[in-house]
Amino acid sequence: MGLFGATRMQGSNRSIELDFIRGLAIIAVMGYHFHSFPAGSVVIAAIEYPLKNFGHEGVNLFFTLSGFLVGGLLLKQYSQEGRIDAGRFIVRRIFKIWPAYYVLILFHVIVGRHPMDTFLVQNLTHMQNYFGSSIAQTWSLAVEEHFYLFLPLLLIVFARFQTRVNMILGVLGSICVAVLIARSLAVSHGEIDQTFFYTQYRIDSLLFGVMLAALYWMKPAVYRAIAERKRLLVAMVVGLVLWLVLGTRNVALDQSIGCTIQAIGYCALIVLTLEYSGSVKRTLVYRVIGWIGVYSYDIYLWHSLALAPGDLLIRKAAALHVPALPAWFFIMEAQFAIAIVVGYVTTRAVEFPFLCIRDALFPAKRKASVEVVGSASTTTT
Repeated sequence: MGLFGATRMQGSNRSIELDFIRGLAIIAVMGYHFHSFPAGSVVIAAIEYPLKNFGHEGVNLFFTLSGFLVGGLLLKQYSQEGRIDAGRFIVRRIFKIWPAYYVLILFHVIVGRHPMDTFLVQNLTHMQNYFGSSIAQTWSLAVEEHFYLFLPLLLIVFARFQTRVNMILGVLGSICVAVLIARSLAVSHGEIDQTFFYTQYRIDSLLFGVMLAALYWMKPAVYRAIAERKRLLVAMVVGLVLWLVLGTRNVALDQSIGCTIQAIGYCALIVLTLEYSGSVKRTLVYRVIGWIGVYSYDIYLWHSLALAPGDLLIRKAAALHVPALPAWFFIMEAQFAIAIVVGYVTTRAVEFPFLCIRDALFPAKRKASVEVVGSASTTTT
């Protein structure tokens, strides 16, 4: 086990372990959203159970992982240079997120699948999580956009006052407690939808990832001590699974303390995956899930396009009296295939070219910056 031992994919600085986590998250989200053929099978019901009952919690996993990765970018710079280059960070984020996102919006404007007043202004201003959008999956992107503005500003304040890591952790932890209290109060007043979509109720899921990144980059001995407690990490992940199976049934609990429980469990999952994937990461299943994770952003953007073909196949299968089991497998596989292919194509056609332009114009580190010997980036971002 190595502190910075994540495996790099050949020819890049990507971590297959983190792409594996991305892959798990996007598979869960797709499984939750995709339409299925009523099979009436115990086996199919068992397969569908985790996807249809808590697959949408994959978004929380994305949030915590984003906090870890994005927070890591900024905290790594802070730990090495004592400053935060917020402008450079935001520009690089724009090149990463906006091209693929605005191509999606342009696509919906051109094809007219939704009336423009149901999505255009909301999505262009990144306020769709407050005002709603007929491109439903984009609400979480608004939360992340708000986070990308909030975190650099907060860290600039820390840098201005030369704040030590313990104080940073204390402030971030206090914000998480405040968010939990506010969310619980909102739930008690029946504001279930608001606590699901609004940034001020969801940002703690990202901040837990940032706190993990603070340990990773700024207190490596503490991170190592946590990472070496494999049984504790496994117990936390088991607790997370139990919560997903049992706790998410109660919407009020899930929307209040559930987000916090999941964020803590996902932090444990990140550490466990980074440090203990071992020979498992050489298996075909692991590598396929990791490959899907590489394209997870664009798959997330475009996966709703698979729903209409799925519905068409369901109607055709019912009309032709296709046996339930083969119909279910074929229809689900078709939707996954459509989403993954579209995500792959748009990533290659839009996201990757803009990342090349970004890295040419705004490389990750200024020439005057000095890389600390022995440290390693956790992922391409």
